[in-house]
Amino acid sequence: MFEFNYETRYGDYKDFYTVKNVCILDIIQDVATRHSAKRGFDMIRLRDMSLAWMLQGIKVQFLKDTKTEATITAKTAIKDMRGVTSERGTLILQNGEVCARAVASWFLFDFAAGKPIRIPEEIAASYEPYDFNDEFFSFKKFKPRECEVLRKIHISNKEIDTNHHLNNRKSAEILMDALPFDFPIFEMNILYKKEAFLGEELLLCRTETENGYYVHLADENGEIRVLGEFIKR
Repeated sequence: MFEFNYETRYGDYKDFYTVKNVCILDIIQDVATRHSAKRGFDMIRLRDMSLAWMLQGIKVQFLKDTKTEATITAKTAIKDMRGVTSERGTLILQNGEVCARAVASWFLFDFAAGKPIRIPEEIAASYEPYDFNDEFFSFKKFKPRECEVLRKIHISNKEIDTNHHLNNRKSAEILMDALPFDFPIFEMNILYKKEAFLGEELLLCRTETENGYYVHLADENGEIRVLGEFIKR
């Protein structure tokens, strides 16, 4: 497994003692990028190949609070890479204990072709599959739900990433803004359906479920861009 250590910053803190869940999501995405670079395919090389990894969806369980005072260690590995998708597992640890775990589904997008492509053999061969030996590390999609509009969201400069669309962390952060402030997340599942771009106006919608909340961002025609399920601890 690939491993990297992180020091948290003041902006990552939920309070004096705990780190925001969205910070953990950011680390999960960052360590995947670092792992790719270590295998010889950093963002610049992929860009020159007219390729980029895109996140299709992610499931994260927050097993215990991540603390502000201790280093965060992220360990990640490819569980499976076949066809157009790659499944990646990640563990988040402090002081040797697992605080969170995640499984994410990525696909490789070809900007020249304007569509996802089959993962080239030279990329697939650079990773050694890792058996997590746990059913949790199997990514599954979920269905949208009917929900009511909370408010309108304007996509601004601060939410745009290197691919010039709404950043994965920022979209998750917007979804989490629809939750009560003290809602204790045990598990979150997020699906990225379609890109959102600078200047778009999207509707933030929410409904309560039997064990938490369902939230999505959609345009005024009802087309969903990103959706999430949040399960209470």
